[in-house]
Amino acid sequence: MATGFWARVRRYYLAGLLVLAPTALTLWVAWTFFTFFDGILGGELRARGISVFGLGFVLLNLLVLVLGALTTNFLGKRLFLVWDRVMHRVPLINKVYSTLRQIAEIFLGPSEDASFRRVALVEYGSPGTHMVGFVTSTVASEAGEKLGGRMCHVFVPSAVNPTTGFLLVVPEDKVRYREMTPEQAMKMVVFSVTIRPPR
Repeated sequence: MATGFWARVRRYYLAGLLVLAPTALTLWVAWTFFTFFDGILGGELRARGISVFGLGFVLLNLLVLVLGALTTNFLGKRLFLVWDRVMHRVPLINKVYSTLRQIAEIFLGPSEDASFRRVALVEYGSPGTHMVGFVTSTVASEAGEKLGGRMCHVFVPSAVNPTTGFLLVVPEDKVRYREMTPEQAMKMVVFSVTIRPPR
């Protein structure tokens, strides 16, 4: 009877953890992000005697909206292109900047403008073994002319650390497109979890 009692206690405790842990971790992550972004401008505001909880977070989001509005017009686009070229030419910084920019395009870029928006499986290594990758280009290229066919450029990220990987040039008819989103594919790569197909 004692064994059965402790087995029930253990089962109830684990069930409680399954309910509490995801919620608690989600709230902790949300709070950490909020306080971090709020502190970017909030620290300056408090130094000037303005202490309003969450004001730094609100102002930061307004600043992002203003920057987004500026970069959508002709002059803003030209200025952004100049800034982009400068960042790509600074030694060491250009590596970090280009990597973060590519990751931002995966998650935030519109589908009509950004690459990395289509997820595909490509056969690699032994026959029947496939890797998850992001199609970066399907337009005609020098590789296609040399290889005699329409080729796709597929970036295959490394597991756990998706900021590194390698580029495959694959015949288009060998690329198997998936219905999962780039976000789901990245989660599959980073956390090695199985993504259920959409219903």
